[in-house]
Amino acid sequence: MAVASRLRRMGFGVQEAPRNGKYDLLINGELRVALRVAFPGRYAHTVKVNGRRYAYDYKSWNFNFHRHGRWERRYCDVFVCVAKHRRTADETFVIPASVITGPTFSLHGAGKAYRGRYAAYRNRWSVFATLQTGAETRSQEVA
Repeated sequence: MAVASRLRRMGFGVQEAPRNGKYDLLINGELRVALRVAFPGRYAHTVKVNGRRYAYDYKSWNFNFHRHGRWERRYCDVFVCVAKHRRTADETFVIPASVITGPTFSLHGAGKAYRGRYAAYRNRWSVFATLQTGAETRSQEVA
């Protein structure tokens, strides 16, 4: 609901997809959006340095881009990944499907801000305007 409300405030027409659909929202009748919401889990990690073992226990949010274990590239146009936090604001990543490089995305909470492959897409709601402009151009070229 929060994602749909935000997109409506941005001026987009938002429709919910059928329950058995491969995506969750349809934007302006063209852009397919898959929502991914994750709650924190544990990421246990050990390192051995000079014979000494160090154990770390991080919070981790995991997002699956695959469906039922299979990685189908074109079932949506945009992924909106929301990492739910208990005491602070949720983190949102708006990632075009065209830049996804694998079946999952893991966000590890090691005390520092995420700086990985999808860091540039943190709160990048402008992705929708960019993709919508591209969709309009493609439909005009067809006509």
